Parts: sequence; C-alpha cells; structure tokens
Amino acid sequence: MGTKDKIDTQGMSYGSGKSTRSLEEQRAALPNFKPNKMNLLSDALKVELKELINEVLDERLKYK
Repeated sequence: MGTKDKIDTQGMSYGSGKSTRSLEEQRAALPNFKPNKMNLLSDALKVELKELINEVLDERLKYK
C-alpha cells in the first residue's frame, strides 16, 4: 500500500471544526427530514401476493 492509497481524514470536516454553537443549537437549525414516498410493489403485485398468501394459508388449513 503506497502513500497515495491512504485517505486523509483530517481534512474531512467542514470549516475550521470550531463552532460557536452548541450541538443542540446545530441540530435545531437542521430542517425536518421529509422522506419521499415510493411504492416498491405495484398494486397488481400486491393483489397477486395477497392471493398467493391466502391460497397457501388455505392449503395449510386443509392438512391440519
């Protein structure tokens, strides 16, 4: 591993690293997080999975 393969972590912090505000003040200044909603499963797939799960559960009840 050569000297160019190392990461300089000293320069990773923003600014001088010295803040005049407390940690609580810095956190309060951050805007609220608003996650984007997205459907991972399409409506058609949800219906198909629900039917499949119910079918498997029905089969399971037959053999009890």
